[in-house]
Amino acid sequence: MNTIIIYRRFAMAHLMMIESWVGASGNLLPPLLQLLGHKYTFVTRKPEHYQSAHSTEKHPVLGYADSVLVTETNDIPGLIEFLKPYRFDGVITVCDYYIEVAREVAKAFNLPCPFPAEVKTVRQKHLMRQALDRAGLSNPNYRLANSWTEAEEAAAAIGYPLVLKPVDLASSAFVSLIQNGKELQGAYQALEAFPLNFRDQQRDCTYLLEEYMNGEEVSVESVSYYGETAILGITDKSVTGTPYFIENGHMFPAKLSDETRIAVTQFVRDALKAAGFDHGIAHTEVKLTAEGPRIVEINPRTAGNYIVELIQRVTGIDLLQAFVDLSLGMEPVLAAKDCGIASAAVMFLVPPRSGTLTRTQGIESLESDEHVVRYKIENCTGKFIETPIDNACYLGHVVTEDAVGLNARLYAEKALDRLILSFDT
Repeated sequence: MNTIIIYRRFAMAHLMMIESWVGASGNLLPPLLQLLGHKYTFVTRKPEHYQSAHSTEKHPVLGYADSVLVTETNDIPGLIEFLKPYRFDGVITVCDYYIEVAREVAKAFNLPCPFPAEVKTVRQKHLMRQALDRAGLSNPNYRLANSWTEAEEAAAAIGYPLVLKPVDLASSAFVSLIQNGKELQGAYQALEAFPLNFRDQQRDCTYLLEEYMNGEEVSVESVSYYGETAILGITDKSVTGTPYFIENGHMFPAKLSDETRIAVTQFVRDALKAAGFDHGIAHTEVKLTAEGPRIVEINPRTAGNYIVELIQRVTGIDLLQAFVDLSLGMEPVLAAKDCGIASAAVMFLVPPRSGTLTRTQGIESLESDEHVVRYKIENCTGKFIETPIDNACYLGHVVTEDAVGLNARLYAEKALDRLILSFDT
């Protein structure tokens, strides 16, 4: 046992990081690796992707890297061939679009990585639905379509309202609530005109149509190590109005009854087993419907949107460190402790519209708020802001804590309400 502890604390490892998200975990992981005494080589096809339009600072994934290799990361055989001269101790990524790439590279070099062998089952939303069906677990009514005619037939079978989803995108991109045939056609055409994803990868253009699940949405954070799964807790979620489902806030832990918490936890355990998710970290999104919990998605990675930070503030457990441990083939230590914080929350500044931002008021009020532990508001004055359609639209965020109860979300919402964005007419 002591030798394992010494290895965890002092052994320097050299990881291969294949691409990254630009926000949240992409900002938190690089300094953590340095703090843990590890180094990493960042492998990317486009270093300029990590240059913010709103900042001149070097992105952490580039700034903390021991070295940067530029090659085509969308060509798996070519990437494997390119990497043959190099030696690494593990493979890691926090970007959904490179999870399967990382898994294949790790397999080729017999290296550990923090993803299960059957990771494609949860990465592809329709394969996850089919896995739940085979296990006899409850799904919303859903249909698959590969043409406009099939989409119309699927909508007729399901009925409105329904949700149209791409099977292979992330960050809620192009997930739309559909109320009628006209909206269905518009959402269908928008996806049809998007044959490549945000990382220039060829998309699976299958359309997933699901009945709209009415109810509160939460997420369950879990860690699996060779078949043994630990549930760390449940996080709440709020989203902006339709037609897009943009996540604008989270609190950990979610304010739920014991009965609901137990039901959700067991359902997620069953769903992970059904999908063959036996190794890695899962961020499982769940709708609390009148008929019971239903899976929205299973994401085979640490939660984005700073949820890992919220969990650490409350429990002391660092999910990103657990993610690093898994990427090096080590069993994570998941011992919660009393941090003196009952709840933590994050709220995101989502622009209400497109246009040139002329002024942001109220930032100074965040400094004097006793519940705000940190915040980041981008300086976008004078810049054109695109219409918000997914989670990539954020202009900043506020993190709050509540030492005695489950009011951190309320404090974060009030803090964000004091920020006023002005646009040109």
